[in-house]
Amino acid sequence: MKVLIAYPNLPMMIIPAVSVGLFTSICKSLNVDVELFETTAYSDDPNKGMLYKTKIGGGRAYTPKDLGMELKPTNAMMDDFVNKVEEYSPDLVLFSTVEDTFKDTVIMLESIEHLNVPHIVGGVFPINAPEICISHPSIKAMCRYEGEYVVRDVINRMLEGKPWDDVNGLWTKERKNAPQPLCNINEVTPDYSLYHPNRFNRAIGGRIVRAINVETYRGCPYSCTFCNSPMTRTMDKDYLRRKTMDQIKMELDRYVELYDPDYWFFIDDSWAARPKREIFELCELLEKYKIPWWCNTRIENMHEDVMAAMKAGYCDRIQFGIECGNDEYRRKVLKRNVSNKTYDEKIPIINDSGIPYGLNVIIGLPHETREMVFETVDVVRRFSGYDGIGIAIFIPYHGTVLRDYAVEHGMLSKDWISADGYLLGGSALNMPKPYLQKKEIWDLSQKIKYYCFFAKSKWNIIEEDLDKAEEIYNKDFYTKFASTGAENIKHRSKSVWACETVDHMDVRNVFA
Repeated sequence: MKVLIAYPNLPMMIIPAVSVGLFTSICKSLNVDVELFETTAYSDDPNKGMLYKTKIGGGRAYTPKDLGMELKPTNAMMDDFVNKVEEYSPDLVLFSTVEDTFKDTVIMLESIEHLNVPHIVGGVFPINAPEICISHPSIKAMCRYEGEYVVRDVINRMLEGKPWDDVNGLWTKERKNAPQPLCNINEVTPDYSLYHPNRFNRAIGGRIVRAINVETYRGCPYSCTFCNSPMTRTMDKDYLRRKTMDQIKMELDRYVELYDPDYWFFIDDSWAARPKREIFELCELLEKYKIPWWCNTRIENMHEDVMAAMKAGYCDRIQFGIECGNDEYRRKVLKRNVSNKTYDEKIPIINDSGIPYGLNVIIGLPHETREMVFETVDVVRRFSGYDGIGIAIFIPYHGTVLRDYAVEHGMLSKDWISADGYLLGGSALNMPKPYLQKKEIWDLSQKIKYYCFFAKSKWNIIEEDLDKAEEIYNKDFYTKFASTGAENIKHRSKSVWACETVDHMDVRNVFA
């Protein structure tokens, strides 16, 4: 038996997918042949896609060549996929899709419809919008929930020559089967062997590293209204699961043996959202490998002892979500129950840790005003130690509370999905004045990094000549510290262009 994993991906979204690793591992455990077709390298313009997202946040510039990748023209993607299916002749094709890639998923399915190959479409979007997925004419079978047990059971049925349309967790045009029990995430170790070795290359902290994705828990304990992760808890209250330390060690040992990584990239929704004792235990384990690592987590979980343990455990970079600077909006609307006062209390702790970090912000939120955007800028400017900003225009994904809010308030059609490139484009919302307009949201997304990095006395340049602002930024910041995040911070703190900082919040050479 042969299985083809089809992974439609955003251009240059270079993180190898854990789902691909999991399904590869399952296929191999069942002694079936498995291959991969992914679309990551199909892009007509290296200045677009996820490379561009990095650029507007002030991150280090990098090219596909830096990563050992060669771009392929977008118009060749479907022909290549059809050729792959025809040559490989799989018995089953597994698709994993998010909302942003659903359009490509459908196009890929349509391109091989004449071959009549059985398929299953799974991923985040089928979980959050099952009726939209299964109602599409090209989708014959869909995984409604977690896919590990579904894929296992379907393959076993096919090996036995038995029908598989009644496998739990599957939806078809004719039936909607009951869900599978939650899978035991300690049972399967992702197998990334289908990826070319160059696919592990990532630009992090101003250098190219060979990074392996690591999942230590699944789900999220928080209820942010802009995120679709909380949706999973509505399916099962026990969805949040953490791997045992023995399992984590076994996986890390395996990755070291097979891939020789020089970096860990933790994909957990919020790395420090676990009991302190587990944080300390995990950091002690990570210290033994002497391999640096990146994680995403929340500022309110940063304490002196936690950050000291992370530093000792070779934590190399942290990404924190600010999202919105308006205290009341962040707590009441976004349901991020953390105050600006807490941010102020945590800034010295984070800066003193010696761990480089970046910040994430969202603009174009429902009922957001220009004044609120500059509240976000003001909060970011308090964090004198950060060295990059992740800038996202709000996307009303299915499964989020804020999407429902936008639809209810007439800002968004109930039929809208993000598959038309909104992750890489502008706002989907149509808001009345005085709230942000589409053009204003796009304009601000291009300028935020300058407002955050430049002294306010230099803001007139941003408004009058954006090209000049970019030139100054590249000359005074970018090219002088592109080697490391630490150099970024030290240089910026001395620059005449850098934003004013409160003395007690200054970085104080903590990276020296």
